[in-house]
Amino acid sequence: MMFTSQAGYAAPDTNSDLSKLNEKSVATVEIPLLAGWYQGHLVHYISTDMSDQKMAQQADTNYVSRLSNVLRAPVPGQPSAVDRVYKLSNFDQGSVFPSAPESVGYRNKSEAYTPLWVVYMVTWRDTTKAHVLKSEEEVLDATEKQLVDLTPTKIVVNCPILYSAKEGLLNGLQIHIK
Repeated sequence: MMFTSQAGYAAPDTNSDLSKLNEKSVATVEIPLLAGWYQGHLVHYISTDMSDQKMAQQADTNYVSRLSNVLRAPVPGQPSAVDRVYKLSNFDQGSVFPSAPESVGYRNKSEAYTPLWVVYMVTWRDTTKAHVLKSEEEVLDATEKQLVDLTPTKIVVNCPILYSAKEGLLNGLQIHIK
C-alpha cells in the first residue's frame, strides 16, 4: 500500500485499506522529498511536523505546538536538541542546513546533526542579486555583506535528512523519481 500526501495534491483514496493495518502489517508510505543544501552538497529530507500552524498547513504537515518547547534555554555546556535551518523567503531554492548526518543511518558520526530545526528566514535585500546559497557559511557571508536579512523565528520543524549526495541514502529507503 502506498499513500502520498503533498500540499495541494489529492492522494488516491487508499483510506479504505487503512482498516487492514495492525501491529503485524508490513506497509510502506510514500512522502515527498524536499531538496536542500549542506556544505555545498545537495541533501533531501522530509518534513513531518511544525510548531507553526500556518506553516504546517502550507506544507501539509502535522501542527505540533509542543515542538516550540525545545527552544527553552539550554544548560551551559550541554548540547541543544535543535539547530538553525535557513529558509529563503523571497527566492526559490531549498533550505540550507548547518549539519547533516555523516554517514546516513546508524553509522552517523556527526554530533552536530539533529532532525529538529528552528527556522531562520533569509530575505534577499535586492532580488536581482539573489543566487542559490548552498551552505551556512554562504548564508552568513551574505548576511555579513548585507545582501540578505536574517530573521530568527520561534518555528521549530522536524525534518530528518534521509539522503545526501555526499553520504548516501538511509538504509532501507527507496527513492522513486517521477
